[in-house]
Amino acid sequence: MRLHHTGRPASDAEWQAFVARGATGLVWAVASTGIHCRDGCPARPCLRANLRVFDSRAQAEAAGFRACRRCGGG
Repeated sequence: MRLHHTGRPASDAEWQAFVARGATGLVWAVASTGIHCRDGCPARPCLRANLRVFDSRAQAEAAGFRACRRCGGG
C-alpha cells in the first residue's frame, strides 16, 4: 500500500473539527487510503497519524489523492 506523505498534519484544533465534522473550509486527506474528503463526510474518521490537511481540492489532487466516493471530496 502506498502512503502519501504530502500535505501537513492536522493541528489539535483541526483534528477536533475533523472528528466533529465541523465546517473549516479545508480538505482532509487520508495518507493510508489516498483519498480526500470534504467537511462533514459521513465516512468513518481515520487515525490522526494518517490525516493530512490541504487548503484546496486542487492541492490534494496534485499530491496524488483522489476524491472520496461518499462525499465527492470537496
